Amino acid sequence: MSIDSLHEDISKCVEPFYKKRLSLIQNLIGNKVLDALLYMPSSTIETVSASELTPELIEKNIIITVKVEFIEYAYFSKTRPITVTCTIGSNRIELLFFNYKPCYLRGTFDVGKTPKIVGKLTVASGGRYQIINPKKATFKTKVGISNVYPLRTGITQDAVNSIIHKALDITCGAEIHEWLPQKVLERYKFYSFFGSLLAVHNPQTIDASLLNNIYRQRLCFDEIFAEQLVIQINKAQQLSNVFINTPQKTNQELVKELVSNLPFELTNAQLNTYHEIATDMLKPTPMRRLLQGDVGSGKTIVAILAMLNAIEMGYQCAILAPTEILARQHLQTLQKYLEKMNITVSILTANEKGKTRTQILEYVATGITQILVGTHAIFNDKLIFKNLGLVVVDEQHRFGVVQRLALIRKGVHPHILSMTATPIPRTTIMSMYGDIDTSSITQKPVGRKEIITKAITMERIAILVNAIHRIIEQGQKVYWICPLIEDSEKLDYTCVIERLEYLRKYFNDDVDMLHGRMDTAEKQGIFKKFSNGEIHILVSTTVIEVGVDVPDATVIIIENAEKFGLAQLHQLRGRVGRSNLQSYCVLLYDKNCTGLAKRRLKIMTQTNDGFIIAEEDLKLRGGGEIYGIRQSGRKQYRTFNITNAMEQELVNEFIITANKITKNIAQNGSMQLYNDCLKIFQPNFNCDVKSSF
Repeated sequence: MSIDSLHEDISKCVEPFYKKRLSLIQNLIGNKVLDALLYMPSSTIETVSASELTPELIEKNIIITVKVEFIEYAYFSKTRPITVTCTIGSNRIELLFFNYKPCYLRGTFDVGKTPKIVGKLTVASGGRYQIINPKKATFKTKVGISNVYPLRTGITQDAVNSIIHKALDITCGAEIHEWLPQKVLERYKFYSFFGSLLAVHNPQTIDASLLNNIYRQRLCFDEIFAEQLVIQINKAQQLSNVFINTPQKTNQELVKELVSNLPFELTNAQLNTYHEIATDMLKPTPMRRLLQGDVGSGKTIVAILAMLNAIEMGYQCAILAPTEILARQHLQTLQKYLEKMNITVSILTANEKGKTRTQILEYVATGITQILVGTHAIFNDKLIFKNLGLVVVDEQHRFGVVQRLALIRKGVHPHILSMTATPIPRTTIMSMYGDIDTSSITQKPVGRKEIITKAITMERIAILVNAIHRIIEQGQKVYWICPLIEDSEKLDYTCVIERLEYLRKYFNDDVDMLHGRMDTAEKQGIFKKFSNGEIHILVSTTVIEVGVDVPDATVIIIENAEKFGLAQLHQLRGRVGRSNLQSYCVLLYDKNCTGLAKRRLKIMTQTNDGFIIAEEDLKLRGGGEIYGIRQSGRKQYRTFNITNAMEQELVNEFIITANKITKNIAQNGSMQLYNDCLKIFQPNFNCDVKSSF
């Protein structure tokens, strides 16, 4: 039988009785026979047959025959269960049925009947035996160890078991060539792929569903091996994507000139990260590097050095910023450092129009503009670069994958340097898997203090007002962030306008507001007042999330903090702590918020480290697609859970091992040997979009 049988329709595995639920089965398991084979159990249970109740059976799954004594229906309550009291010899047991309609129980559980049931035996307060939501035992109910598979409404364990074992029967004769090297099989004592599948779906021990089981480990390694193989093949293909002009090593005269004229000394971390970037830019394949460093750590100056290096190589550079405020701040910074070096810098935003816009487009097309700073306006089809060689994406979490690709395609395989204080989950997982390289600036400027972060409920807002009075008396400034501009009937959030009115009762004209609906001149005017000290409190939306640098702003209050993600909270917190003054971040939240929201707030109060926050964000949101465009969401690994701390050490070891093997295969091996592996696992990976971080 051919391996292609694995890709036949899953309907071949569905018994006629379950055909009417085929769409539910496809949504749960997948569309192919292969999907059924790789549908992993979440746990295993041991079912024992019993004739009487004993303490040794507690917490075990039992099959037992009971006699129904009476039934108590909860007609007027949606939360109380139907209680069926039964006897087994001299013992009593309660069967509790939650979310059951009485009609489903009549017949089987009528008084006097003796149904045979299966369920987990527990003990309630008072020592009463109980089974919650027991099932009627059938001829398919087996004594011994069995798998428990993830379910959804309308699909039973019996149905899933039936489908999986039918899939095993269909494919047991398929000829699959062993793809793992012999040294890997010997090192981990792995069995064959199909042998491992059979063992996982026919458990003999209670730990068969766990990753410490040798059969599950084999399947886990196969999935990691396949993904690493896809990554390495993709990298090998990039070897043909060389630049039109092979980059030549420069004397870095521009870099040396700038460094010698800086009013401060670069930290060792900044020098090391620049060296990593410069080394990458000499390679024949495009650089894909993430520059991570908390606010104020000096990422921008490293990016400027990288752009000067690219200019010496004969390339143009583009720096992409998410807001006009940040773009214009970059323009000012570049002009400040480069005005004496004869480097031409231009800016392109939505506000450059008419003749000005036409001239900018012409300068970029002819190569007069060496560095273009811009917002989303850069994505315009009319913008054509003469020779784009380096793209710097600032605050990369604010741009979608498709947007970043649109800019990359304006050059011929340009180098890409992304900068962030908080990597999005997708970037974190890509760093873990070696698909992008990471540089970290871990040193902060001398004298900087950790931002103290506190989470308090909305009821304590009056205490904040008193604290703000003291902050202002010391000559310091305060940001107050709200999620909305004006009231919304659909969302119960505090808005900027409402909070401005509230604060003006206490601070009069010492407070003003800023939001995205204002025109550019108005926003710049308000922000200038705040920077100059004409006002000390700025009520704003998240428009100030990135690029705002006011050293004497030492407090940021984020209202409805439970509604923000970790990356955004960390970015907002980064608006303070930009001087040697002690700074504070206050997270105002609704005490009735969800448990997930409270976990995010707790993480924020425990750490200021952007990478730790990104790792926690990965656990909460998932990592998205490595080869694809989703930036979050659970990556659909079938055989392991990448966020499971218990499994992480082994998974990391497998990643390292598979990375080494597949790197050599992609460079020197024959892909023919690994076709079966890719046919089984590659459909999990969207490989149409490559190197798209």
